[in-house]
Amino acid sequence: MIQVRSIGDVARRLQDNWPGYLATYWAFLLLLAVAAAADMLSTVFFMAIDGPQAESHPVIRLLSLALGPMLGPVVSKLAQFAAVILLTVFLRRWAIYIFVAVIILYAWAAVYNVVATPVLLGAF
Repeated sequence: MIQVRSIGDVARRLQDNWPGYLATYWAFLLLLAVAAAADMLSTVFFMAIDGPQAESHPVIRLLSLALGPMLGPVVSKLAQFAAVILLTVFLRRWAIYIFVAVIILYAWAAVYNVVATPVLLGAF
């Protein structure tokens, strides 16, 4: 059965799960920040070559078309980072699994943007 929570329940759970969060997960947060920065910078790199219309993520593409190929990925990645923080605070028991999955995805995306973009465009 799907459980629907009120915004008050969600806020209360975030408040209850916040104490000790930074002390417990600082290493994962640092790795997440590094992977997110690498993904963001590599996205700016690939958009400089191929333009925002080549982005496969619809929200990042929309923001990049609206805000430009420099600011769009920055705003998008900051929003994603904030979403990961909220999700890992809310689902604190699952936080490590979420962090590991997101860090791997961000790192893979960064490598893909830097390596695959020039290869697919015939630069190598």
